[in-house]
Amino acid sequence: MYKTLSKIQKELFLSISGKEYIENNLRGEFLTDRPYNNDEYDLSPWIFTFFFEQKTGYLICEIVHRLTNNRIYGWDSNGNELDVQITTKYFKNHF
Repeated sequence: MYKTLSKIQKELFLSISGKEYIENNLRGEFLTDRPYNNDEYDLSPWIFTFFFEQKTGYLICEIVHRLTNNRIYGWDSNGNELDVQITTKYFKNHF
């Protein structure tokens, strides 16, 4: 059982959401004005949603903007990308 994100998962979380991970949050959703950690982004915010599965140590994230398709990302505790069959159990692709 995993209690929190690994160091690499925290870095990946920041790189997509533009926000630091807050310890003990196993799931959440928030608006980010810094998608992909872009300091120069000055348009409307994106919705960032995440889920941390303690049993497997998987971090699965979705980032959405009203003008684009959603984007789904997932990593194991070593920072390896998760297969699409795993990530779509949590979030559906909207193409």
